[in-house]
Amino acid sequence: MRIPGLYHLILLLRRSPVTEYERVMLLHRLHGRRHAIAMGAVVLLAATSAAIAAKRHVDGELECLALNVYFESRGEPYEGQAAVANVVMNRVADDRFPGGVCAVVQQGGKETEDCQFSWWCDRLGDRPKHKADWEAARDIARIVYWGWGEDLTGGALWYHATYVKAYWRGQYERGPTIGNHIFYRDKPEEAGT
Repeated sequence: MRIPGLYHLILLLRRSPVTEYERVMLLHRLHGRRHAIAMGAVVLLAATSAAIAAKRHVDGELECLALNVYFESRGEPYEGQAAVANVVMNRVADDRFPGGVCAVVQQGGKETEDCQFSWWCDRLGDRPKHKADWEAARDIARIVYWGWGEDLTGGALWYHATYVKAYWRGQYERGPTIGNHIFYRDKPEEAGT
């Protein structure tokens, strides 16, 4: 029986349900200590690289959520800001919307001006200017993103400011008014349909 080369062994081991430790030990048995140490280093680098990439992704998602909280509800009490963040996270979990926070926040486009959130299309700049409000928005984004608080909106996917008469409001079930926004969710399915 031919012992596979390191490259082929890595491919084989990547497809099998073994732990990283078991992979390194198998390499040690097949190729000796030097290859096992090298593979251990590769595994460690891959795990570290994956962890760094995952952290960057989460940091980006938190930044998008915090920006949305800041520009959509800055100055409102905690509940109003958290409710805005809840809508974003509810959309992330709903198949009708994009599957990530930044994709939800940036849905539509600045070019077509059909943005879901007005600040994304307003061309006024997207850098927070009020440090204390920005820090509060970041804290709220972390709380809502990680699911540490309850969904104050009852599953709402839409909202508008209390002073707006949104043309679409009749299509959905009205939910709570929190802060300066009225929240909406899907109407319950009629029985038998």
